[in-house]
Amino acid sequence: MDRSPLEVETSVKKFTEIVKGGFERANVPDDDPNLAVLGRHASNVTVVYPNGFEELDAASAFLSKDLGAPVFALHIHDEDLWLFQLFHNGERVTGFNPLPDYWDEDIPETEFAYWQGDPALVSQLVPGVTTESIEKYFMRWNWEDEGEVKAYPGDEFGYGDCWQLVDFMEKVSLQYPIDAEGTIQGRKYKLWTSLLPLEG
Repeated sequence: MDRSPLEVETSVKKFTEIVKGGFERANVPDDDPNLAVLGRHASNVTVVYPNGFEELDAASAFLSKDLGAPVFALHIHDEDLWLFQLFHNGERVTGFNPLPDYWDEDIPETEFAYWQGDPALVSQLVPGVTTESIEKYFMRWNWEDEGEVKAYPGDEFGYGDCWQLVDFMEKVSLQYPIDAEGTIQGRKYKLWTSLLPLEG
């Protein structure tokens, strides 16, 4: 999102207070269950929420309305797949999941349509992004995919690898603020809600 870290910090704090929690800077260990990280790349800000944070979509919808900017809710599930939803003015406008039948093999066709994603819409809402630069990520995976075939030259990860998320993020000018060695590249915070109590 094209907003300053302070603006994003303030908006996240507003959301956590709504869900009976809080968000504050804290120099906590990297394994703290309430650790959140805020990083900046170019003019955009990324927030990595704690592992137990269950309000990702609600928070993203809130931030998109509060900040007046498109907000991605990006997620890696059990190292098996990545997915995203894009929110604008408080509403989900599109989303992509390469394995929409991951949780249920007998889902209806409407569910596949819900998760097929719209790269043209993403390019309309996200400055500097073209449809051609991201459309090849919007491919359903086969269970046999092992990350060898990549969407674009220069990508680090391929279809079937959940970390393809990082390549997608780079294309939309976002950066995952934790490097390959696990070193945090942004500011540390404590985040808690009624569903994720503050520990320690």
